[in-house]
Amino acid sequence: MSHYHRFCTFLVLLLIAPPVVGPSAFAQTLTLTSKAVQHIDASGDEFVYFNLSDALIVTPEAAGFGGWDIAFQGTNIKVNGASQLLDQSYEEMTVAPEEGYTLNEDGTSELPSGSDSGWFSYDFNTHVISPAANKTIVLKTHDGKYCKIEITDYYKVVFTENGPAPTPRYYSFRFTLQADGSGAFE
Repeated sequence: MSHYHRFCTFLVLLLIAPPVVGPSAFAQTLTLTSKAVQHIDASGDEFVYFNLSDALIVTPEAAGFGGWDIAFQGTNIKVNGASQLLDQSYEEMTVAPEEGYTLNEDGTSELPSGSDSGWFSYDFNTHVISPAANKTIVLKTHDGKYCKIEITDYYKVVFTENGPAPTPRYYSFRFTLQADGSGAFE
């Protein structure tokens, strides 16, 4: 077979062959991010700022430029955007509400605190703070994303000379961030 015939055969096969589909044709833009965060130290006098998109603590200096989503200090939680605390479990929260968010003039909001009226309950006998059952925090972040958050713990176990001791003001939580601007969490 001559080079000409091979070339013609190649062209015919190329024209009748189905298109090759690479991985990009099947790529799907992932917009949901779910993560668990452990032991953010909020024991100091200043707020500790957290960026949900990057899942990183933000320095107070960088927080001044707005690159944070949620901040913790003691039992206080504030949000760089609008927020609400819902009496609904994290699993049942599949779509963010369209209304009911609080927002301050400076573009931030605070979550209600106090035993049984906010995100935690306080046991006056044992002096233990526990995340309230079936409470979900929903945010509209400063950059237009929706996020649901569940505080899972407020303590970190520290080993002392007397054995393990729970130390307060260490936040653990899980979150789902919807990056496409919709409020869908599924």
